[in-house]
Amino acid sequence: MINRRLILLVIAFCLAGLSMVVTADRLASVGIMDASLTSDNPLTRNSALRLVHFARNGLLGGAVVLIALSFAITRIEASAWFEQRIDEGSAFPEPYLRHQRTVFNKSALAAFSGLIIAILYVMFGNGLSDETLVFINVEDGVIEWISALILLAASLVALGVSRGMLNNGQRRMHVFLAILFFVMFGEEISWGQRLFDFSTPEQLARVNVQGEANLHNSLGYVFDHLFILGFFMWGCMLPLLYWSEPIWQWFQSRLGLPFPSAGLGLAMLGVTLFQEQITDVLFGVIIGLRVPELRELLSALCFLLLMLESKRLAVQKN
Repeated sequence: MINRRLILLVIAFCLAGLSMVVTADRLASVGIMDASLTSDNPLTRNSALRLVHFARNGLLGGAVVLIALSFAITRIEASAWFEQRIDEGSAFPEPYLRHQRTVFNKSALAAFSGLIIAILYVMFGNGLSDETLVFINVEDGVIEWISALILLAASLVALGVSRGMLNNGQRRMHVFLAILFFVMFGEEISWGQRLFDFSTPEQLARVNVQGEANLHNSLGYVFDHLFILGFFMWGCMLPLLYWSEPIWQWFQSRLGLPFPSAGLGLAMLGVTLFQEQITDVLFGVIIGLRVPELRELLSALCFLLLMLESKRLAVQKN
């Protein structure tokens, strides 16, 4: 029997503790968001400070909500609605769930292979010429275009998978993901700004730290930080929540949000940790090598693999 009240209270106190621990100075001192928090660009610095302030308030607010929920959980668990949801269980098909329990699978092999190649590139990148590094890492360079094309492929796979689903929630979710990945594809190449040589709209140029025709570099690097957090939550926390909480299984499966297999989730944890603060310590600083671009490439690969895993959701039509 799951003691949900105790679990909720433990999580609540952890969130409350984090809200007190997470400060701008402390984050910068350990190398998290340090480039944004100490940036000479006031837009970048102020946006990062506001994000930290929002995160602290969000953590504290989440703690209050969970504490209140812990006092009501016994009544909720005893309700007919709750018992019916538990009896209904997950709407994900069994072939999909069997695969998502596996650690050693093709998705994990592909993701870990990409991660190993990226690590080797960082380790031996200082042996490359400056011209080669620029060709690979420059805006609209090799890494950025491969990332964009992988995101486009993920969008097409998500759209194709959605057409084979009978579950309305899962179908709508994958249509949404197809649109999301397509937007990310456009954002990655600034909607073809350098390819088609058009200027950044004046209003966007004022709030974009790189003066580009995209949204993810607007208001500092807030969206980049949120992307890293969202990637970690999707790849690492969501599977843990799904396998540990039956009522969440019911909710997530009706929502139709897919989650990575155990092996792919471990790879996504590795990608999340692929940060300059870590690679610089382990391998030294390489001028011209952009670790964030490599991480975005690995993230795009994981998204594509996640959508390929979703093909097992379409077995419902058979």
